[in-house]
Amino acid sequence: MSNFLKKNKFFLISIGAVPGALFRWQIDDVFIVNIIGCFLLGMINSLPISRRYKLIFGFGFCGSLTTFSGWSFQLFQLISKGLYKLFFLNSVLIVLIGFFAICLGDLFARKVIN
Repeated sequence: MSNFLKKNKFFLISIGAVPGALFRWQIDDVFIVNIIGCFLLGMINSLPISRRYKLIFGFGFCGSLTTFSGWSFQLFQLISKGLYKLFFLNSVLIVLIGFFAICLGDLFARKVIN
């Protein structure tokens, strides 16, 4: 891959990452931002848009919006406090609901384009 293409992809991802990070900063709930990000990612990947826009919105915006480290830290805090049931519930629910949100985003995008 040429150096120009690498720089171009870096720039496109950055265009989406900045607003994603700012939006994430405004929402203090890790669960909510991850679900929103999953829904949007499911939708974006199903839309018949160019790779350029998928890089901007999928990788950049959704990648910057969602927070694996924040979720991991939240789980660590639950374990540290001895809240094992809540740890397990949070671990399972975020994965299941996140998957469901991706499916809904995909379904929504397919309905919009048809």
